[in-house]
Amino acid sequence: MLIEAVTFAIASILHLGISETFIAAAIPEAIIAVVLAAGALAVMRRGSRWLGLATTLFALAGVIIGLSVIIGGPVSRPIDLAYHATIFVALVVTVVLLLRSR
Repeated sequence: MLIEAVTFAIASILHLGISETFIAAAIPEAIIAVVLAAGALAVMRRGSRWLGLATTLFALAGVIIGLSVIIGGPVSRPIDLAYHATIFVALVVTVVLLLRSR
């Protein structure tokens, strides 16, 4: 989860003007990064898998929205699609692992 949060933070920074300026993506990615990092810390410190699950589902919802923008939008870059597809799979795996943990 923490690695996933870091990737969202990096994506947000990149969208803030390093590779392009796309504030509409940078802000949600930053929010997802913070929420997911908080969930990861809750899981690591208190073993709160339900909080981890909630934050991961929140991130997954954001990725689904991002995918819909990429697929249906006027500008779609292969790198954006690759990132969103990869993080989607990673988040689904995280949800499964959290549901299976005790």
